[in-house]
Amino acid sequence: MKNIVPFLLGFLIMGCSDFLEVDPINTQSEENFFDEPENAILAVNGCYDIVGMTEGPGPDGNWMTHNYEFFWGDICSDDAEKGSQPSDFQDITDLATWDAKPENGPANALWIKIYDGMSRCNTALTQLKSSPLEDELRQRLMGEVYFLRGYLTFYGARVFGGIPVFTENVTPSDFGAVERATLHETFLQIESDFEAAIGFLPYKGEYGAENMGRATKGAARHYLARLYMYMIGTDAENSEIGWQDVYDQTNAIIQSGEYELVANYATIFEPEGENNAESIFELQMLEGSVENAPEKTGSNFSQFQANRLDWGWGFNNPTVDLFEAFEDGDPRLSCTVYGPSYNEGIMGGQKWDYDLSEQMTPYLNRKAALMPGERPSISKSSSTNIRKARYAETMLNHAEASYHLGNEAEARNMVNMIRERARNSTYARGFTEGSLDYILTGFADNLPDVEASGDQLLQAIYHERRVELAMEGLRFWDLVRTNRYLDVLEKIRTTFMDAEGNNLRYENINLEANAQSHSITGPNGTVVPLAPIPLREVADWGIDQNPNY
Repeated sequence: MKNIVPFLLGFLIMGCSDFLEVDPINTQSEENFFDEPENAILAVNGCYDIVGMTEGPGPDGNWMTHNYEFFWGDICSDDAEKGSQPSDFQDITDLATWDAKPENGPANALWIKIYDGMSRCNTALTQLKSSPLEDELRQRLMGEVYFLRGYLTFYGARVFGGIPVFTENVTPSDFGAVERATLHETFLQIESDFEAAIGFLPYKGEYGAENMGRATKGAARHYLARLYMYMIGTDAENSEIGWQDVYDQTNAIIQSGEYELVANYATIFEPEGENNAESIFELQMLEGSVENAPEKTGSNFSQFQANRLDWGWGFNNPTVDLFEAFEDGDPRLSCTVYGPSYNEGIMGGQKWDYDLSEQMTPYLNRKAALMPGERPSISKSSSTNIRKARYAETMLNHAEASYHLGNEAEARNMVNMIRERARNSTYARGFTEGSLDYILTGFADNLPDVEASGDQLLQAIYHERRVELAMEGLRFWDLVRTNRYLDVLEKIRTTFMDAEGNNLRYENINLEANAQSHSITGPNGTVVPLAPIPLREVADWGIDQNPNY
């Protein structure tokens, strides 16, 4: 399952003009490199590499700091606090309080990542289009690259708004002469990439085991549905995309028969849950060596979020508000949080020590936790895959689309299948001290089916999204696209306490005003906050900066 972990080829990330200004010193060039199947696959693997890169040297050799999707998806929401000590990694706090500067490290690193990835994808597509490879392989590889370019551009558009979009490699004449696309124009390009990917990619079941984890037709449809949902909520220029478009994509995934809910929710984020029947897209990882960790084969995703008194760095702490959002007896809670205030501090069959001065809430992210025997050697990056999209989300997306199209029975059915799986699941692995077993909860009668209609049904769908997909980097985007984010920021300001529960953490920060000052306006007044574009990009390329940075 780990066979697509990328290994970069240095010349593939050189600027095209630099490469073409010298005579080839051997018979292999950029033009003929893609003639061999093995080489073409390696080049496409290089596109996957940048999607999974969470820190490391950028294309200019300068170090790119940590950048994870949960910085925005979880920490900018009511699901998580930054974690660690309050003063540690101030740049993340600045993002979450909408007080970031244009030199913000994670925002700068993400910008570089997006455009490095876009460049790799454009090089690969240019060469694959004219490659003499056998058609089936060539088209599949093109589909993978279209998907990855769409993925990166969608990531950038949600964080920065409309961005300069390149579908071909940059030339010297482009420098300083490229206009920033509008959000709508950027979304249309992403749509085009995902639609092309759907046309070229195989179904998940058509891949052999050696290619498990590559982009599929289902993954492209899933992300296209996500795009449409975000367009509906945030794109003021959108006049064509509606809930029927979301429904059509999610329905195609459901009808494909390629995916199903795994029986036990507790297994999803364990090693045995990698690339399972519910997996739509996940980043494939291998343990990295000391020399190249974590920017090449593996990641520090788990260590970054683990207990500081164990082997971790203590970031991305689930909030008390998220903890309290779970219904009594919901087994998914045990799979989402652990810490001193829950289950006597037991995780993975052991009772751990914790230091609340090293956390910002009493909880840590159970979905990112690794047992001692499953962790990499110190200073090495982990081989644990990073789950990006699950079938459960497809079903909830389908439920939301069905609701808006007036088909409440179908919406309830989707939600209730999710709840049925939840109530019949076990506690998290190792929930009891001295055992790594999956323990039955005895709560099979809890989490009754949803019978609501009207707005109560919509709120039930929102609730189910929150608890089912908690700490998976999606909450912030859900709040923004449904125009609930400012209300949540006010709740955070007036209720969120420090880890000991003694003081309001954000009492003197006007989170709502900060976010509004850095926002654009979507349909029906939706507030869409944006991160700062790196200062050097604004200066060198003449790009308009986002509001009030």
